[in-house]
Amino acid sequence: MKIIDVTGQIRDDMWNYEYPFPQYKIKPLPQPEWVESRVYCEIFDGMHSQTGTYLETPAHFFGPEKSYNLDTVPVEKLVNVRCSHIKLDRNMFETGKREKITVKMLEEAAKNTDIKEGDALIFSCDWGRYWTEKKYLECSPFLSYEAMEWLVSKKPYILGADVPRWENLEKPEGFFEMFYKANILLLGPLVNLDKVGTKNLNLTALPINVVGTSCAPCRAIITENN
Repeated sequence: MKIIDVTGQIRDDMWNYEYPFPQYKIKPLPQPEWVESRVYCEIFDGMHSQTGTYLETPAHFFGPEKSYNLDTVPVEKLVNVRCSHIKLDRNMFETGKREKITVKMLEEAAKNTDIKEGDALIFSCDWGRYWTEKKYLECSPFLSYEAMEWLVSKKPYILGADVPRWENLEKPEGFFEMFYKANILLLGPLVNLDKVGTKNLNLTALPINVVGTSCAPCRAIITENN
C-alpha cells in the first residue's frame, strides 16, 4: 500500500486568498511568566477556516441556519472513502493566464476512471507544485458551468482538486449554488496529486475539530492499493 500526503503545507510563504482574509504567519509565543523553565510554543497568527487545505460543507454558501457546520459531519464518513481521480494534462494550463476546464477535458481524462456514486472525486492538473508561488492563485485553472454540472452528475460525497479557485471571478460561471445544493463536501486545494494514480484509491480527510464553522483546515491522505 502506498500512502500519499496530499495536504499543502501551512507556512509563511504559502498562497492565500485576498483581503479580508488575513495572511498567515507563525510567531513565537512570549515566555509565560508562570512557567519556571524555558518552553517553546507558537502562535498561528492569521490562520482562518480556509488556510491551506480545507474541508467545507454547503454552509459556506447557504449559512449554518440553512445547512450544517463541519463539526456535525461524522468522522467515520471521512476515513478511507473510495476515491476516483481524474488527471488532466498539465500542459493545457501552462499559458500564463487562467484557463477553463471543460467537460470535454474531463471526459477525455476520465475515460478509464471508474467513478461511482458516493466517491471522493478528485480532479487535478499538477497545480500543487505552485503552492508558494504568486501564479498559484492568479493563474489557477477554473471550471466551466458544464464541467461542474458533469462532476455533480457523478454524485460524489466529496469533490476535491489541486486548484485553489474553481470559479472565474472576472466572468463568473455561476455554478456554486447548483454545486452546494447537491450536498457535496468540498476539499482542497490539494498537492502531490502527480504522485497519485487513478485506480484502487481511498481518501481520508480529517479537519481540525472546530465548532461553529462551515470549513476548517484538514489533513488529507490518499492510499493507493496495488
